[in-house]
Amino acid sequence: MAGPEGASGRVRGRQRQGRGARGRRSGRRFGARGRGRIEGEGCRVSHELLFEIGAEEIPPSYVLPALEQLERGMRAGLAELRLEFDRVLVHGAPRRLAVAVTGLAGRQPDRDEEVTGPQWSAAFDGAGRPTRALLGFCQGRGMDPKAARKVTTPRGEYVGLTVHHAGKPALEVLPALLARLATGLLFPKSMRWLDDDTRFARPVRWLTALLDADVVPVEAFGLTAGRESFGHRFLARGPVTLAHARDYLPALERAFVLADHRRRRERIERQVTALAAATGGAVHRDAELIEINTFLAEWPTPFSGDFDPRYVDLPNEVIVTALREHQKFFAVVRSAGSDALLPHFVAVRDGDERGLDLVRRGNQAVLTARLEDAEFYWRTDLERGIDRQIESLGGWLAERLAPDAANAVRRAALLCKVDLLGEMIGSGKEYASLEGIMGGHYARRAGEPEAVAAAIAEHYRPRGGGDALPATGAGALLALADKLDHVAGAFVAGKIPKGSEDPYGVRRAGNGVIRILMDRELRLDLYATSMESTRILFANDPNLPHAEIMRRLGEFWRGRIETGLDERGIAYDLREATLEARPIAADGRSRPGWIDPCEALDRARVLAAFRSDARFEPLAILFKRVSNILKAATEPLPGAFDRAAMREPAEHELVTALERARAKTDPLWERRSYAEILPALLEMEQAIHTFFDRVLVNAEDTATRLNRLQLLSKVRALFLRGWDVSKVVVEGERVTGASTLTTSA
Repeated sequence: MAGPEGASGRVRGRQRQGRGARGRRSGRRFGARGRGRIEGEGCRVSHELLFEIGAEEIPPSYVLPALEQLERGMRAGLAELRLEFDRVLVHGAPRRLAVAVTGLAGRQPDRDEEVTGPQWSAAFDGAGRPTRALLGFCQGRGMDPKAARKVTTPRGEYVGLTVHHAGKPALEVLPALLARLATGLLFPKSMRWLDDDTRFARPVRWLTALLDADVVPVEAFGLTAGRESFGHRFLARGPVTLAHARDYLPALERAFVLADHRRRRERIERQVTALAAATGGAVHRDAELIEINTFLAEWPTPFSGDFDPRYVDLPNEVIVTALREHQKFFAVVRSAGSDALLPHFVAVRDGDERGLDLVRRGNQAVLTARLEDAEFYWRTDLERGIDRQIESLGGWLAERLAPDAANAVRRAALLCKVDLLGEMIGSGKEYASLEGIMGGHYARRAGEPEAVAAAIAEHYRPRGGGDALPATGAGALLALADKLDHVAGAFVAGKIPKGSEDPYGVRRAGNGVIRILMDRELRLDLYATSMESTRILFANDPNLPHAEIMRRLGEFWRGRIETGLDERGIAYDLREATLEARPIAADGRSRPGWIDPCEALDRARVLAAFRSDARFEPLAILFKRVSNILKAATEPLPGAFDRAAMREPAEHELVTALERARAKTDPLWERRSYAEILPALLEMEQAIHTFFDRVLVNAEDTATRLNRLQLLSKVRALFLRGWDVSKVVVEGERVTGASTLTTSA
């Protein structure tokens, strides 16, 4: 409870029996032992809690994240209720999410709460009788005014009370916690099936909640918890009545449910490995597929099957896709680590061994039908040939980035989308994940060079943030061309990603471009590339808003480069300092916002390294002062400063230092020797200091003032060629959160 301070008080809680509940996790993912003992309590009676949410079949990918939420929520909730515990263990299966707590205290510890109320001077009248302020304060807490005492605080003397709170039984406080845990679970997609707004992954059908042998009366999803759970949907009949919370796992096992997902995972892995070995091969290792099957079956029974050996002639990716993606089967290879497939598979049934031969024949028939379709697609596509032309930037990119690969890239660019016209990819969604991969196989069968086939197979990479990059140079160039063309087409068509939405994969394609460029250290002028990728589109429709589209493309690529820098550990202020730079392009022009990704990464890393140099902070502070003065100037500046109009020696000294620094850094920029540029710029420090000390920048005479501001703008421009150092947070700003630099001079 929150007491008043003055009129409203302050509260300090104190537990009589120790430090309360702590459930500290060990390194294991689930079920780690916590330290939940209350110090000073001595021996106590501990209890077991079980809470199960029974539902329709939950998607496999939802279960583990939900269990993590359930465990975290239980630990936090018990700590909040001050109920000590020894261990929290979660269990998950297709039709149930459960959490078990052992060593749970039967009631909360008593606690004393120190509260302060009105000022002591206002607590008693002249005759020493309690005032209305004191009486109201005590009455609200059920305390006698005689218990009031004087408490001295930094703010003065106040009335103090020690309020004793008796701990409540666990059975009384747990229902609200368990209901909150159940209804608070979040899923990628959830359903509504009741009249209210309650949501869950799938409709909830029962709740089981026991504290030892007592039912915990939890109410949620229109249900009231009881002591009944349910076994396997087909192998068990009727409810499973639990006499005690500790009976949960063994009782469900008798009803053909292995509720502990760890045991199911171990059983699947062990038996799948043994069955693959029995066929004379080894299981194609796939940890994700084991996890999927773990949460598809409550009583897993693995079995092996076969398919016609002629299908082994199909590309491996086709067979594995048919087995894994469509049927959740494990492929069998000749030996561990081999890619040579055998005409066998291992599957997992959610049931027992009864009728297993019939199940095997049924699964083999379904797989055969899929492989027959795949074989038909494969043969049809090979007979059709691969001479189809598409638009591509491949040749243009190859000439600039890798002339040696130009022929392979041009040929691969001509053929890279051929699989979209074929039966395997174009006839449906079954094998859509093999885009590009199938094109590579078709190219090999058609006699194309391996460099061409590999480039076609790789050109969709990376498909996402965790996907591998193209392994070959030609593949990388073709992937760049494909993604750059995709981005340009989307912007011209107005399909620009907004917020977190990216329905056309434009942001994903842009991130892929930056990853390839940065990882392979390919230097590319994104402005020139964007002009080339949109050239034909603009030529076909001269009415398109060319300048606006290019502006938006510049903003888009800046965002993708910032993401790339972030992924490589560049701090936020260094990213901004790098991206706010105004580098000079090869044609001698400065295009703000258009930056070579590799150059940006190089410059950001140099700035990060120089940041630890003792000379950096004075340089940053000096540049911030220059920037702040120029930001405060509202008058348009002349095109160049007039050296003849300078009256002060300090002005001439700064011009000399500027020209010397420019002469020294120009060749360094050409050589991209960024690490030498910042120290060279630092040589202007003394001249800038002298300028500020002896020259009034904001002079009353307009011509003098503008001339001095123009001189400072040239100093800033020399820095801005590589970095906007004013964006870097220096030590003082990290502490105060704001710049303390003056903008006056």
